[in-house]
Amino acid sequence: MPWSFLKRHSQVLVLTISSAVVAAGCLWRAIKRYPSSITMVPTEENKFIVDQCPSFNEYRPTPWIFNGHFMTVFGVIFRSLPNVLFQRILVPVDDTGGTIAIDWHTQPYKGQPILLILHGLTGGSDNEYVRWMTLSGHSKLNACCVVVHARGCGRSQLTSARSFCAADTNDLRISIQYIRSVIGTETPLFAVGYSLGAGILTKYIGEETDGCPLDGAVVCCASFDMHLSTANMEQLLHTYTYNRRLTNNLIRYMRQHEHHFTKSKSLPNLNVNQVYQSKTIRDFDTHVMVPQYGYRDVDHYYTEASSNIWLKYIRIPTLILSAIDDPICPIDGLPIDDVLQNPYLIAIKTLEGGHVSYLQGWWPRTFSYDNIVVVDYFKARLKQMNYQWEQENNDQNLISIHLNQ
Repeated sequence: MPWSFLKRHSQVLVLTISSAVVAAGCLWRAIKRYPSSITMVPTEENKFIVDQCPSFNEYRPTPWIFNGHFMTVFGVIFRSLPNVLFQRILVPVDDTGGTIAIDWHTQPYKGQPILLILHGLTGGSDNEYVRWMTLSGHSKLNACCVVVHARGCGRSQLTSARSFCAADTNDLRISIQYIRSVIGTETPLFAVGYSLGAGILTKYIGEETDGCPLDGAVVCCASFDMHLSTANMEQLLHTYTYNRRLTNNLIRYMRQHEHHFTKSKSLPNLNVNQVYQSKTIRDFDTHVMVPQYGYRDVDHYYTEASSNIWLKYIRIPTLILSAIDDPICPIDGLPIDDVLQNPYLIAIKTLEGGHVSYLQGWWPRTFSYDNIVVVDYFKARLKQMNYQWEQENNDQNLISIHLNQ
């Protein structure tokens, strides 16, 4: 082949070779295996769950999304936002006027299983991953789905000078008490938490021990060790990507509810001008969480917000789902020894998945792998409980979701 030909067509050759390499890479990723690691005490109950849930064994990611960073980003910008309607109930949570927003996807029927969904940092029922989990729970589990918001999140108004806090489980506790007051004690109540919501859920069910009113839980992409997660976010690349973006979201949250904090006499050490100058999540937590909740310093707050120490106290069936390539919540924060000593826990480590993403298929616009896992797990739990519910399209069987005055 003459050199003149190569020179004339060099750009075409480079493009052709590059395309061939990318295509070969995608093809290889489409056919290779992605075995997950399953850690548990091999009790008969856990073996039954795993046997009923083949989705635990492998997560096959979208072939053209090559690592956890791209997976995390595409999970936000590429996934479609389905049209899902909710009915909102405001539930009081303290004696200072604080409330939380609880969104019901549908009005529940008597005996219909309930799936409680907890969102991530500054998220809510308007997030893609929350809505797809809602649709999946409704269509594939036949459950009534309920999204419990952190204070001031999900386009709800903060009603007192107190923001959400990763270490505070009281709001979740009260929301579950409210849901139980609606559905009664015999109806199955499950919960799935993502990221921040996963950490709060883990701590809550650990605190409740034998008295937990949930019948099962899934914690997805949790930050079990807040010290480790924060240090991870302060790496050079992460500082100027995830950390800065999440900090800006937190500042936007404070600006939205600023009037509560500028007028409050109970928070003399909270300076909103310092808050708005925050460059990292650590800065924000130092200026907001520490003075607001009375922690000694930000490290004290991160210790209290870490859910890893509560795993040993969990006494309800709980599934932990984490990705090895999660760029925001490192999987190293999960204490495997505690999982191996607690028969109520099953931990799945997937090779890929990113943070709250788990996209699958060539065109990942809809349901994700975590949706499948959550539905499979709670279906297995219903079988364990020997619980069956047949929907009757009778309005007389609908339950009122309004607060009892």
